Amino acid sequence: MAKPYTPDYAAELQKSFDQWDHYHAQGGCDPFYTDGQNLNNIRRHILFERRHLEENPTLFGFPEAYYREVPPEVDPGYMARPDEIRAAARASLEAYGADLNYHFILDHRDEIPEKMRGKLSVDAVLGYVSGLEISITEDDLVALRRHRNAETRLSSFESCAQRMRDFLSEDAEFVDGQAVDEPEDEVFEEEPDEDYGEVFDDEPEEGFGGMTMKM
Repeated sequence: MAKPYTPDYAAELQKSFDQWDHYHAQGGCDPFYTDGQNLNNIRRHILFERRHLEENPTLFGFPEAYYREVPPEVDPGYMARPDEIRAAARASLEAYGADLNYHFILDHRDEIPEKMRGKLSVDAVLGYVSGLEISITEDDLVALRRHRNAETRLSSFESCAQRMRDFLSEDAEFVDGQAVDEPEDEVFEEEPDEDYGEVFDDEPEEGFGGMTMKM
C-alpha cells in the first residue's frame, strides 16, 4: 500500500511567501477575484503552514521562512499595477473596434434569425465589446484584466464571422427557420483564458495543497 502523501510544510511555507511577494508586486491573472482577495487567501495558507510546523517540531528546527514576518491583511479590492490593466484594456477595445470581423458581425447580425444568432453565438461575441465598454466605465479592474490579450477575443470574432458567412452563403439551406446543418453549441462566456493558472483553496485547513500559480 502506498504511503499517504505528507506535504513538506517548510517548502510550502517558502512557496506561499514567494507567491505573496509576486502577487503584491506584479499581480495575478485570476479572472474572477482581485489580487487583494488572493493575497489574503495566501496569507491564510502561511498561517496554516506556520501553525503546522509549530505543532510538529523537528530536530532540525524551523526553516528560514518561518522567521519571516507574516504579511499583513490587505484591502480585498487591491489590484497590483492598475494603470497597466486599464491601458491594456483600452488597447484591446481599440483593437476590437478596428477588427473587420467584428464589423462584419455588426453589419450582418440582423440578417441572422434570432434562433440562429444564439446558435452562432453572435450576441455573446458582440457582448465582449459592450461588456468591456461597461467595465471601463465602472473601472472594474478584474473584468478589465480578462482583456489584457486582445488576440483571444479577436479569434472569437473571426470564428463567429466565418460561421455567419457560411450560414449566409448560397450553400446554406434554410428550411422552416432552421438550417439543415446547424453548428454545434459553443459557449462564449467570460471564461478564464488558457494562460490563467490560479486555483485557490479558501479553506487550507481542510483542503490545503489545492493552490497553484503560474509565475
